[in-house]
Amino acid sequence: MSHERFTPSREVYHRIRWDPRLDAREFVIGYDAHSGEMEEVPFAAFVPDGEIPWHRVWYFRRGPDRVWDRKSRTDVLAGLASGPAAPAASPPHPDEAAPAFTPIPAYRYDSHAAAWCEHAPPDMAAPGALPSPEALTLATFNVLFDLHDAELLDTRRRIPEALSLLRSVDADLIALQEVTEPFLRVLLATPWIREHYFLSDGPGAATVKPYGQLLLSRFPFASLSQCVFTRDKRVIAGELRLKDGPLWVATLHLTSNRTASADTARAAQLQVLIDWAKALGPRGPEAPDVVLAGDFNLGGEDTAETQAFTQEGFVDVWPLLRPGEPGFTFDPERNALATAMTVTGRRQRLDRVLVRSRSGRLTPRTVSLFGETPLPPPEAPAGGPLFTSDHFGVSCVLRLDEPRVPPPPPAFSRALAAVPVHEAAVVLIPPEAQWGPIQALRAQHDRNYSRWMPHVTLLYPFIPEEHFLEAEALIDEALRSVAPFQVTLTGFGFFEHRASATAWLQPEDQPHGALKALQAALEAALPPCDEQGRKSERGFTPHLSVGQLPRSAPADIRQQLSTWEQDWRPLSFEVREVCLISRRGQGPFAVRRRVALGGGARRPAAPPPTTLSEVLSARGDVDSSEASQAHAQAVKHLEAVCSRLGVALYPYGSFRMGMSRPGGDVDAVAIGPAHLSREDFAQALLQALAQERGGEGGRFVADAAIPLVKLSLEGVAFDVSYASRPEDVAPCGPAELLAQAGERLELAGFRSLTGWADTEALLGCAGPEGPGRERFRTVLRAVKAWAKARGVYSHALGYLGGFSWAVLVAWACLRAPQESSRSEEQLLAYVFEMFAAWPWPLPVTLTPGTARYTPEGKRDLMPVVAPALPPRNTARNVSRSTLRVLRDEFARASEVLRRARGEGTAEAWEALFTPVDVSQQMPARVVVSIEAASPEDRQVAAGWVLGHLTALVYRLEGDRRLFLRPFPPAQPEGPFLVGLAVQGQEGEEALSLHPESALRQTLDAFRESFHAWSHRPPGASLSLRLAVD
Repeated sequence: MSHERFTPSREVYHRIRWDPRLDAREFVIGYDAHSGEMEEVPFAAFVPDGEIPWHRVWYFRRGPDRVWDRKSRTDVLAGLASGPAAPAASPPHPDEAAPAFTPIPAYRYDSHAAAWCEHAPPDMAAPGALPSPEALTLATFNVLFDLHDAELLDTRRRIPEALSLLRSVDADLIALQEVTEPFLRVLLATPWIREHYFLSDGPGAATVKPYGQLLLSRFPFASLSQCVFTRDKRVIAGELRLKDGPLWVATLHLTSNRTASADTARAAQLQVLIDWAKALGPRGPEAPDVVLAGDFNLGGEDTAETQAFTQEGFVDVWPLLRPGEPGFTFDPERNALATAMTVTGRRQRLDRVLVRSRSGRLTPRTVSLFGETPLPPPEAPAGGPLFTSDHFGVSCVLRLDEPRVPPPPPAFSRALAAVPVHEAAVVLIPPEAQWGPIQALRAQHDRNYSRWMPHVTLLYPFIPEEHFLEAEALIDEALRSVAPFQVTLTGFGFFEHRASATAWLQPEDQPHGALKALQAALEAALPPCDEQGRKSERGFTPHLSVGQLPRSAPADIRQQLSTWEQDWRPLSFEVREVCLISRRGQGPFAVRRRVALGGGARRPAAPPPTTLSEVLSARGDVDSSEASQAHAQAVKHLEAVCSRLGVALYPYGSFRMGMSRPGGDVDAVAIGPAHLSREDFAQALLQALAQERGGEGGRFVADAAIPLVKLSLEGVAFDVSYASRPEDVAPCGPAELLAQAGERLELAGFRSLTGWADTEALLGCAGPEGPGRERFRTVLRAVKAWAKARGVYSHALGYLGGFSWAVLVAWACLRAPQESSRSEEQLLAYVFEMFAAWPWPLPVTLTPGTARYTPEGKRDLMPVVAPALPPRNTARNVSRSTLRVLRDEFARASEVLRRARGEGTAEAWEALFTPVDVSQQMPARVVVSIEAASPEDRQVAAGWVLGHLTALVYRLEGDRRLFLRPFPPAQPEGPFLVGLAVQGQEGEEALSLHPESALRQTLDAFRESFHAWSHRPPGASLSLRLAVD
């Protein structure tokens, strides 16, 4: 009996990928994941001949329908597209007509009918019917079609974000690609779209089934037409009849290289576009202006395709205005959605704006990308940050002038003839030593925090950077008669916009009017850069922007700003120079040139301030080569001891990070066989150490959260935890053991191994060995020294332990903008400024796998998440009071460091590390003291107190009238101090010790729990008393 051949999965895959009649993004692949159930992967994310072999592919799904199923032997793929497999957009036969443009209606929302209706242009729609604006802003954006797998790419979140993004661009003309009917429905229901725009499609969605392009215009269309190449590929063209002549705008989405014959199909589409542009009117200066915007799917910059547009007179705006910058709009290296969608992995500039203006009336002014920032958490369903689309959008400003052909400018005045751009500015920058309070505000409220340094804008937009040399000469001449003056940043003001308000600091100058005179002199020297002086009826308004606020009533905004003013202390500085700044690519603005006020020679540079490394060296807070060698030798010795026991030792923590210090201990995890229990390992290790040279004894702490052996070898202290392998697992390292048997390990062993895994993951975030890793170590040493001095270096006391501080510093190294990370001192300032203003309980995470951590309950007040999986808060002991202490200490450190960097003296730096004064900090203290028969017993009892002190703090915090600050003990055995302060009118009663008081009951309960401790050393006792100054 013969069987009809069933198409193999490999053949089906390549048929979907290369057949131009099929859109691969509509398909999902189901495969056997060896878990008893089928799992699915988007077609674009499947790697042929990769981890999933072909025999485990069981079906291909398009929407709800399985078009190929191995089990049922279903194969309906051939029927999904009618006609031959040749590309629908292949060049027509000479006897066949090329695709033609046909009229389509425009739509406008009718508020009386409460519906979108077809809009007929008025009879007088002739040249001159519409006034010509001075400039037009055009935006093009591929919004990512995902009709069938919206849940995989979180389309429900992305659609409103896309609309919000487009609103912020505030374009007069919007060209959208990959618009679906659901996207169109949401867009049609959006109030600001209804109020301001004419559309190329309406409720019928005739041009976007299953997806297509959409054209939006603030101006009524004189005509609209479309040219259809295939079901999904078309051009939408609109005509605007302005005063000085017609303007045509077309949005397009050309065939991509996903199809086998993309070059042929795209060549035919390009020819149609060029023929259409030629047919619009005469070829001379009277030719109408044309703008093409959309997803061109052109990967190269100098190809036959791009040359065809150039020969027809089109200019690509991006290389015209930003030569040398790649302008990638499809960037798998930066955009996780692009990573999922890409076939080649190449970064490409697919989205473009092309302009043809033979009259010279239409002049490109600026061009930039938008949509480059991921959405806030949660992550995408597939992991990683979620972006609005797999493409970045392009925004372009086009200036409309009287038709003219300007003569070439003289060589010296090239700066005067250059078109100002938004990637350059002339600004006044406060001294960096005074940035602290400004940056603390901006970090919390300013979405442009990482793009701009604190500044007062003087000229913006400004001429491109390539003309800065000529501009500097003009500015230097203009400022020779402008003397230096004082500025004080005092109160707050705001500008209102349509959807938001900009909050700013008011610069008050002395003598009065000096700042406006400075700006006027600059504007007179460079008249094209006059936007700051003419954008408001009031003229130039000096301001230093600190953030954006939601649009509300002016009184509400003023109320908000008044709360800021309560904490603001005026900042004064002398203005002695202006700075020419520019932005290269997607990087932040940076100072390129400085011009002194008053002319003549600039002030000599001040001597460099004391560096952070010098400060730490003077304090002795540096890694010692002798200590490193001693630790390494002791580790090698202990490894040999463990090896003789059949156990492998793996150090982690500070030693592994290369931060050994005299007196520091070494954390390590030992991995042994299944038959060796933790208790047997501890006993065997302690017995072996007793026979070793340099062994100084040790003890097994069985009741710790992670049981461990505390020992000393060759003068180096060790904390050694233990994990045993399951019987069926061969000897291996921690990473392999977690991967192979992590779910089968008992809890203490699993936690021991994750300590090692966290260190390795943290080092990966800190970067490879080199300058970056060393800078991480230096800043971390400084943070640890500061935290110890201020009494907040202790997980047990409810603050942060060493690893938590390392996570915060690693986060700063990863996320600090360039202007905040050029030096170790700047990076340290960034740590303090950022976490002083951090909106806890927003988690601090380092890795994509832990970014989904969700805070839950009172143990997650300050989530500092470990970088290895599973996600864990390393700061679960932080309480209501200790969180407040940490916030206050961050703020204090930020201010002290600002002064230290400004003064640059050892004394000013040393103030950062001033030890906390217990008596000045808290007027009352609970004193916890231990009595025991021997020093060893006192050490054991102190360990219990330290491990349970957070429980005491949490119990005391039950009385909301109390604020607590635990202090580190002067000696390891105590006494332990918990500072108490009262708040509220009846707060003094909270310090009462009468028998029924909450304080007395809490202290008694803590004492009783100590005496009920089953491992309490014989005769050990605990006393608690209240000391009040």
